[in-house]
Amino acid sequence: MPEEIKNTAETSGVNPQDDSNADVVENQTENVNEAEFTDTPPEEGGGQPPKPEEKQVQSRAQNSENARRRREAERQQEIKAAREKAIIETLNGKNPYTGEEMKDSADVEEYLTMKEIEKGGGDPLADFSKFQKRRERERAAQAAESEQQAEWFRKDREDFSAKYPDVNVEKLIQNEQFQLFAGGKVGNLPLAEIYEGFLKVGIEYEKKAKQMARQMLANKKASPGALSSPNTPDSTFYTKEQVQKMSEKEISQNYDAIRASMKKWKY
Repeated sequence: MPEEIKNTAETSGVNPQDDSNADVVENQTENVNEAEFTDTPPEEGGGQPPKPEEKQVQSRAQNSENARRRREAERQQEIKAAREKAIIETLNGKNPYTGEEMKDSADVEEYLTMKEIEKGGGDPLADFSKFQKRRERERAAQAAESEQQAEWFRKDREDFSAKYPDVNVEKLIQNEQFQLFAGGKVGNLPLAEIYEGFLKVGIEYEKKAKQMARQMLANKKASPGALSSPNTPDSTFYTKEQVQKMSEKEISQNYDAIRASMKKWKY
């Protein structure tokens, strides 16, 4: 889970001189729930809809990613073409197994297949057809497996959307906190089950963070000379720094003790 949830009490800025810090910590503690991933307007119980500028940022980011993928695909194609050209030139334009001229990708693929057959102890010419059939069956099996997996993901998303219609699946999947929690689970467990576990863990961390904040506040109130005590005895000593952090109400409530403390200050 994200560090900001685990460390809420440590990073919330609890000031031992301010009684309002418990509320501040509660307000600062992030509650991981459906609203963070919904596009439903607040009056309907969901989160804020994306602002126009946010949509523009998302659109630019998506366009940038699409452009990057196109460039990568073009680069891979260029590498493949350069490799094939190098193979043809190295073999002086002839397949050493068949003696036939090599001109394009199909010829290079045939040569590489024969080379692989020979490497496996087979006959590049006699075993070529059998090898090709076996390879095609393997490719078909892989394609069927990929299609089956794609269908599973499609159905899983449909089930998730039916159960949580207000949750934006893309926004959820792109959330870094969810990615950390879901690592190794996606594809093995239904998305709805992963999401429900994510929410439970987030709520538990939030509860612990609030408990820690309240305990810190309770300890502060129980300590001698707490600034928040309205009935501080006159014998209480306050430092100059403590007084500077007091509110007008606190100064008024502890005026006599502050006056007595000022006599002991070193300027």
